[in-house]
Amino acid sequence: MSHKPSISPEKALQQLLQGNERFQKHQPLHHTTTGRERREELVSGQTPYASVLTCSDSRTPAEHIFDAGLGDLFVCRNAGNLVDELVTGSIEFAAVHTGCPLICILGHNNCGAMGAAVTAAKNPDLHESPCIDHIIRRALPAVLATIDNQADEKAWIDAAAKKNVFNQCKNLMNASQLLRKKIDEADFDIVGAWYDIGSGRVSIITRISELTGA
Repeated sequence: MSHKPSISPEKALQQLLQGNERFQKHQPLHHTTTGRERREELVSGQTPYASVLTCSDSRTPAEHIFDAGLGDLFVCRNAGNLVDELVTGSIEFAAVHTGCPLICILGHNNCGAMGAAVTAAKNPDLHESPCIDHIIRRALPAVLATIDNQADEKAWIDAAAKKNVFNQCKNLMNASQLLRKKIDEADFDIVGAWYDIGSGRVSIITRISELTGA
């Protein structure tokens, strides 16, 4: 069954950023939506206000970063916050079956997956395992695109991680006709964001609707 969004993509983004502001200020509200009443309320269904694709890094839990309670976020995670068929299908499912109006692809500084890809770019003969190598191959376009004019390896890793956010937003847009249609109808948006592990701050670095003129 297809569900229409209950709020606009813009409102969903505002809720994410407001939650992140509370997180930074140590003024959480999520504890008000994690108790028994909320659990019982969610038995009949879910209407998350946003999807988040973030890195599996233990320092980047989306529900904490955005001060979200049960049923608020539809979360996908993998090393490097990479878009593949499973991620695309999951985000499409959230958009169609829960009415979720927004996906935030969240990169972060000091990313281990991007660090591994930078190491691989410097040492092409280095291999860890077929599955880790697959992650690195998916991350390499961002690493190679940012190889020049970096002060040091740390700066290169962070530049690659930011570039990767742009790449994954475009990859999702290109992979999903369903989401492109919803963006054209102003029912959905894809945003790329950056999380600073030290400060806890999330900043928006790209929006697909602005790039496409939707």
